[in-house]
Amino acid sequence: MKWVRSTGVIALALLLSGCGAEFNPLFVESGSSGPVIGWRECPGAKYDGITEVGLYRWDHDGTADDPGQLLWHIKASHGIPLHRIRLGSSPQGFTTRLPLSVELDPTSTYALRTNMTSDDLVSGFLTFRPRQLDTGRVVFSDGEEASRKAYEDRDNEDFGCFAD
Repeated sequence: MKWVRSTGVIALALLLSGCGAEFNPLFVESGSSGPVIGWRECPGAKYDGITEVGLYRWDHDGTADDPGQLLWHIKASHGIPLHRIRLGSSPQGFTTRLPLSVELDPTSTYALRTNMTSDDLVSGFLTFRPRQLDTGRVVFSDGEEASRKAYEDRDNEDFGCFAD
C-alpha cells in the first residue's frame, strides 16, 4: 500500500512541476475555532476539494510517505469534497478514522497529508508549526507562510490552476 502512496506523491510532484506550478494548493490557516485546512479553489475545476486528511506529528527523519505518528484521520464517506475543514473536526459526510486526542504544541512540527478530487485523485502535503498560524496568515507548500491577502493575490497558475 505504501507504493501506492509513493506513486501518488510522485505523480503530484510531476504534475505540478510539469505544469509549471510553483506551490501545492494545500494550505492551513488560523480560524475562529482553531486551525483550518484548506485547498485553493481552481476556477472551473469540477469536484475540486479535500476528500481525506491525516495530521501527523512530524518525524524529523520523516517523508511525505511516512511523516511520523498519525494523530488524526478523516475520510469522506461519499466522495463529497470540501475546501475548508477545521483541524480535528469531522464534517458532515466524513468518517473519523482516528479522532484527534492531543493538544497541538505550538512549537512542534506537524504534517498534513490529504487526498483531493479535481478530475483526478491528487495527494497534497505540507508541514507547519501551530505558532505560524497567526490571525490573517496562511502556511502552504513546504512551510512557506504569507498574509492571507498576499496568498490570495498570487496567480492561480502558481498553484497548478490553469485556464482551459
